[in-house]
Amino acid sequence: MKPVTWIDRAEALEAAVARWLAAPEVALDTEFVFERTFRARLGLVQVAAGGEIALVDAVAIPGPGALRALFEAPGARKLLHAGAGDVEVLSRATGAVPRPLLDTQIAAAFAGLGPALSYAALVETLTGVVLAKHETRTDWLRRPLAPEQLRYAAEDVEHLPAVAAELERRLVALGRLEWALEDSQAMAASGAEGGAGEEESVLRRLRSLDRLPPRARRVARALVLWREREAERLDLARPFLLRDETLVALARRPDVTVTELAKLPGYDRRRHAAHAARWLEALAAARDEAERDGAPPEPAFERPRVPLERLKRVGHALAETVARRAAELGLPPELLLSRRQRDRLLRAWNGSAPVSAPLTGFRRALLGADLDSSVAD
Repeated sequence: MKPVTWIDRAEALEAAVARWLAAPEVALDTEFVFERTFRARLGLVQVAAGGEIALVDAVAIPGPGALRALFEAPGARKLLHAGAGDVEVLSRATGAVPRPLLDTQIAAAFAGLGPALSYAALVETLTGVVLAKHETRTDWLRRPLAPEQLRYAAEDVEHLPAVAAELERRLVALGRLEWALEDSQAMAASGAEGGAGEEESVLRRLRSLDRLPPRARRVARALVLWREREAERLDLARPFLLRDETLVALARRPDVTVTELAKLPGYDRRRHAAHAARWLEALAAARDEAERDGAPPEPAFERPRVPLERLKRVGHALAETVARRAAELGLPPELLLSRRQRDRLLRAWNGSAPVSAPLTGFRRALLGADLDSSVAD
């Protein structure tokens, strides 16, 4: 392994960033603690750039804002692996999203190496290097860190440039590099919205929201927004306050008592008993809001006015078309067009316009005509 620099002073980080800005690519990773708290607590930022490997102590340099200039530098491609969580914590700490970005997990999927491939598996597949087991129990906020913990953290970026170079070579040969770059940028945008924030971003956390009946959807919507406010106030991870499946069950039920709460899916007495009374208060308020005269529908989740049976037929046709195209390319159908993306197409469809109209980028070019044809048939 190359020498690793430990950076725990703001002026040292500023000097390092000035050097790294000249690098054509920057490999990044983070280590954070995120179990019971509302927001992840950043411990380390790992950087490999310009022949250097550095570990930035985010405990000693809280909010390492000097990294912002590096993240925003247009000439340096940023490399991450499965980086949605990293983007979320980095964007909150620095106020910037690392761009332009190539996520090597996304790139590996488009290269035909399989979806959701771990970093260790990808490094071994492409370089033959076998990494040590993960430091899964490490408290990355504790100081000092042990030598093996520092080595593990450094390895998370040491091999990223070589892995990315080989993936880029394969993707260029397949004509899919732009696909991986496009989805990497989308992941970065989504990851940057991952914390508390805009209402629509918060609502997207509950994946089944748009599948609920209208009244239950309005109740669930109000409960989601209440959970977000309350979890942030308590600095408590959302599942420790109210799990998704419990929230949906509450929204669907016409009535529920305190004793019945323990029978709801997802209820854990050790985690939730202290909050159950607040659930009932929030549920009552949510029902009042849902029943209030003139309560507006949520347009982002409103289904198009197309008969349900026709929507089901079209949905099946879209899935079959995507599966057929994916088989031709040797890729998982979910990679080409996920169920959530198909649902969005159906929600936006008015029954006559091209069903592919909301698609952009490579998906529109690759799938648009076939999807429209499948609906026309």
